[in-house]
Amino acid sequence: MKYESLENVLMKELRLLRKTLVIVLIGFVFVTSVVLVSKNKIFIQAGSTVKTRPLLTYVCREAFLSVASAKPVNVYLTSEIQNALKKTDFKVDVDEVLLSQEVEENKCRLIVKGGERVRSFLINMVQSANYDFYYKLAEINETEVGELK
Repeated sequence: MKYESLENVLMKELRLLRKTLVIVLIGFVFVTSVVLVSKNKIFIQAGSTVKTRPLLTYVCREAFLSVASAKPVNVYLTSEIQNALKKTDFKVDVDEVLLSQEVEENKCRLIVKGGERVRSFLINMVQSANYDFYYKLAEINETEVGELK
């Protein structure tokens, strides 16, 4: 094989390789732009999911469990609740938390099982940027679901 013919073959292969590289690069840019654009639309459409505020349910659960165990963590509680806990004895047997869910803005529902009973608590929270965890427990309303057999 002559040098010129080998050079011609290599040049053809090099051109083909360049064309392939350009096509792959264009495809990569296209796919990346589609992913970025569709991701923004998914984020906007999932607004209700983002709105659930996971921090609310976390603070709600931790605040209630601290109150229920008679070891209140003051960083989760308003001063009114702290004063009320000093005056009254509030203890709830909690073996398991069955549900912790935001039901309305600044309200969450906790369903707990303990002491042969299932109880539901609607907990009101207050929010402020000045609080360490943005929310504090303000009120606890209990509804007894029933006794376990």
